[in-house]
Amino acid sequence: MPEFKPDFKSFSNLKDKVVVLTGGANGIGEKIVTSLYKIGAHVVFFDIEGPTCEAVVHRLKSEISSSGSLDYVVGDITKYNDVLALFQRAFEKHGQVDHALCIAGITEARDKNWFDEKLDLHGVTEAPSTAIVDVNLTGTLYFTRIASVYLRQGNEDRTKDKSICLLGSVASFKEQAGLFVYQPAKHGVLGLVRSTRKFFHHHHGIRINVVCPSMTNTRMATPVMRLWEEYGVAGNEPQEIADYVLTLSGTRSSPYVGNIFGLCVFVEAGKGWEIEKDLDKCSAEWIGAEMAENALKIEAALGNGSAWSNPQV
Repeated sequence: MPEFKPDFKSFSNLKDKVVVLTGGANGIGEKIVTSLYKIGAHVVFFDIEGPTCEAVVHRLKSEISSSGSLDYVVGDITKYNDVLALFQRAFEKHGQVDHALCIAGITEARDKNWFDEKLDLHGVTEAPSTAIVDVNLTGTLYFTRIASVYLRQGNEDRTKDKSICLLGSVASFKEQAGLFVYQPAKHGVLGLVRSTRKFFHHHHGIRINVVCPSMTNTRMATPVMRLWEEYGVAGNEPQEIADYVLTLSGTRSSPYVGNIFGLCVFVEAGKGWEIEKDLDKCSAEWIGAEMAENALKIEAALGNGSAWSNPQV
């Protein structure tokens, strides 16, 4: 896999840009908000924790002198109209949206195990919570749908750089035993990038990418951090993941991988690798030469996705 490094010089490309993001009050999202405000971007972020949003804005405005601006919307990513309100606020205030970052996410609670070994004939009659799918996948789908419309406003000639960056996980592509609902949801996030990258780029000039971190030192990861430490595996720091998100948003090309759209950047211990291009290159090794050739034919038949989504195109 080609190594992918943060391009700190590209961050300046985000100055004066309008950036919306979810999950901006804590963890990775809060680091992104801070970095963008320092750069001089106009940031409108979204979180379910209203008092924490207010505290972040107050702290940053008191600590940082910036040519940018900060605003927030309190909402629930599982509610379509709440996500819509985020984009409406940014568009009404600034007249455009340049980059959209979907960072909000949750993992499963140990006391809400879908496949608890103690589950019996009585317990299985009660429907389990779908919150993990609702936040991590359905909310991301809502966000991406709305972003794809707002990003293309005022960019009919496609001269402006517009992008979406989603937050996946190592669980998007690598077995993570016990993450029974989180892993399928994060598989879906990577699938969303794979299914939309050509379509968005061809029709609207929008770049979509995903960052897939291993365990990151955030509040969400607290229950499993001990396991990483016991096995001597280094995790990520939130700022490190923020730097990869900003790199994917701030530049259209990289000396490591070429054009930056449709990429999946895996991050472990602060180091990044782009996995999609090499995965395609070695497909004959893992599905066989004949199937790899057939897969290429199917890919050619589907083209940028228009043939599937609109048979008349």
